[in-house]
Amino acid sequence: MGRLTKPEARKRRHMRIRRKVFGTPERPRLSVFRSARHIYAQIIDDVSRRTLLSASSLDPELELAYGGNLSSAKRVGELLGKRALAHGVKRVVFDRGGYLYHGRVRALADAAREAGLEF
Repeated sequence: MGRLTKPEARKRRHMRIRRKVFGTPERPRLSVFRSARHIYAQIIDDVSRRTLLSASSLDPELELAYGGNLSSAKRVGELLGKRALAHGVKRVVFDRGGYLYHGRVRALADAAREAGLEF
């Protein structure tokens, strides 16, 4: 019984956050996942347990060569914000996925806000 690995610690933080953050049809949850090479974001209705829409650095629409940097995270946030507004979603609750609100996670959130999402 030793220390937690980084992924285990993140998962534990995420579960702690998820006890409080819940997406409803009126205000779905914007969930962020980041890997070393890419960043992914989904807007989820937890009541019906459905992903309403998503965007990632792998999206062909963005034509990104590499998704693991700040500029890619900003582009993903902008795309997600545009898609959300087109889908009729204006307000969301932000789920940082156990990551620090810093760097790529913050860049994605700020870009989504600038695109018109409220949280």
